[in-house]
Amino acid sequence: MLQEFPQPYLILDALDECADRAELMKILEQIAQWQIENIHVLVTSRKERDIENSLEDIVNGEYIVGLQSHVIDKDIEIYVRQRLSDDKGLNKWRKDAGIRREIETTLTEGSRGMFRWAVCQMDSLGKCRTRLALQKALKVLPVTLDETYERILYRISDDDSEYAMRILKWLVFSSRPLSVEELAEIVAINVEREPAFNRDEILEDPIDVLDICMGLVSVAMAESSSLPSPSPHSSTISRTVTLAHYSVQEYLVSTRIRQGNAARYSMQAAASHAYIAKGTISYLLQF
Repeated sequence: MLQEFPQPYLILDALDECADRAELMKILEQIAQWQIENIHVLVTSRKERDIENSLEDIVNGEYIVGLQSHVIDKDIEIYVRQRLSDDKGLNKWRKDAGIRREIETTLTEGSRGMFRWAVCQMDSLGKCRTRLALQKALKVLPVTLDETYERILYRISDDDSEYAMRILKWLVFSSRPLSVEELAEIVAINVEREPAFNRDEILEDPIDVLDICMGLVSVAMAESSSLPSPSPHSSTISRTVTLAHYSVQEYLVSTRIRQGNAARYSMQAAASHAYIAKGTISYLLQF
């Protein structure tokens, strides 16, 4: 099929986030063997040794471009400046030039080229209500992304902790995206009790899912016409919740999380799949 196009372009973004990247690397090797003259392939990825080893055999070294952190720093600086102007929690400082400069400098230098780190810190700084609180927060920013996620998880209240665990576990291991309405009911499933599903625990406002897991999840709005409707032109808005970044999932299933203050949120695939299967069956038995 690729040969039918005069200049085909194939773009693979975030190869390192592919669940079965070994299989995808084999496909790339096959494409290279086809020797289609006009095909253009662009692959982006973080530096992972297995990916580098595979690409060495099919890509000329001169075509591998590494993004240096100082180049990304400029983009991060622009992002921070924009958030300070547009974010409801941060634009309170728009008239304080000194604070703005301090935030921009601290986050740009501390990010070390990690865009996701800067995003998380901006989310955290948006909660500061006073100049003193903000300056204190800037002095004790977490150094790494792991430390950032550990701090976010550790600060989840005792009341929300169990709900956060349920939400995150389903988001990490579900085979499809979940809506805010589904997650509002998922928090009411506890497989350790009988019956597992308690209607009184359903979130009254489904969007509270974002507050419980603030900084770890995000919601996407999309038009959906899958439901029957009296009008062929009408549609509904679906709200799908996902993990805010692939690195959130990486951290939750890693061995690193078990060493710190967020160890209770550590997840293992086999146990989590069994948990979800049991929860699903228990939920269906209510009807």
